[in-house]
Amino acid sequence: MNITGMWMWPYSVRTRGAAKTVENCVRAGVTDIYFLTKGLEGTTAYHGSMAPYDCERDLLQELITAAHQNGIRVHAWFTSACDDHYKHLHPESGRCHLYRGKDRELISLRDEGYLSYMKDIVRDVCRRYDVDGLHLDYIRYNHMLYGWDEQDLARYEKAGADAEPLKAWMHKAFESEERNLEPLLDAYRAGDKDLRAFAAVRRQDVRHFAKTMCDIAREEKPGIILSAALMPEGAYEDSAYADLHYGQSYEDAAKLYDFALPMAYSKAYEKDSAWVRYVAQRTLSFGLKTVMGLHAYEDGTGLQLDADMDALRDVPVQGICLFREGASVMAFEENGAVRLLNLLPDRVTRVILMGDEAETDIPVCAEPNRETEVPASFPVRHLRVFVQEKEVSVWFVRKAK
Repeated sequence: MNITGMWMWPYSVRTRGAAKTVENCVRAGVTDIYFLTKGLEGTTAYHGSMAPYDCERDLLQELITAAHQNGIRVHAWFTSACDDHYKHLHPESGRCHLYRGKDRELISLRDEGYLSYMKDIVRDVCRRYDVDGLHLDYIRYNHMLYGWDEQDLARYEKAGADAEPLKAWMHKAFESEERNLEPLLDAYRAGDKDLRAFAAVRRQDVRHFAKTMCDIAREEKPGIILSAALMPEGAYEDSAYADLHYGQSYEDAAKLYDFALPMAYSKAYEKDSAWVRYVAQRTLSFGLKTVMGLHAYEDGTGLQLDADMDALRDVPVQGICLFREGASVMAFEENGAVRLLNLLPDRVTRVILMGDEAETDIPVCAEPNRETEVPASFPVRHLRVFVQEKEVSVWFVRKAK
């Protein structure tokens, strides 16, 4: 594995500064930062003319300058079709829930105004900033119950679906007393014409949006690295759930992107490390260069992250990417001690050092954004870190042997 990536929110650069943030990444061996350049609220971490800024500073430029001085690549990360700012200005652009209407910041993937807006933003970033990559997120439908305005229904019907049977399937799966999804999935697997047409249209929508973004990035910056964060279910051998919920095809992704980053967040999915390995292997089977997204945020643990990384050691992925920087503790093995860098907002109060034949439980007082040394009397293999009684995620960076 040669890529060690981290997803990063603007908060890190805004509060700790680009130089310090990058210094931490260098110590951890990070090669690639996926920096949230335009997030769910629609604000940007750079200074352009089309959207409100995250703050008065140009955080993207600050990060690029510091990262490139240290040989780290920066990918501009966009939450693609989710934009509270744009939705507020253009409520008609919203993605429609079958029962609740256009109730969230989600944008219709087929809204031409928003597509043009995003093209202008991507073009602007590629022209004015020395970004190494474009990273697309939320490049999918979020649920079967979204995508139901009159234009959506007309497109489903044009593709061969009857609206009333489609609505009946949705009601049985999500609104009836049974609320059972399996009959719907079974019908899709068996070739139900309405569900098949429904899935095909949504897949086309996702592909069209993604291709538009990729094409404009390549046009403006030949050689830019294109990647996307993908829902892991699309990699499964049985992709019925992903086909219907997300419209996000791994087969299409192989033609669109240079790298796929499946979000294989084991704790969030209540899965083990064997599942992480399975998602990696299945993603590779589509011919996709793969950087595995791993769980390093709330509810994650050091043991779980170690196990997930170990499960990939003999799988030919290009690397790993942790979600996310600032949501876990970094720990470094240095000079017979473990140095804790607490990036969490709360004080770390306890650490368990684990070796092959020894274990010790140590009370500590590691303040936020401070580094604390924990003496180790034996070689440490794993760490468990706690904020009071709650175990938190820790990324333990060991010295190279």
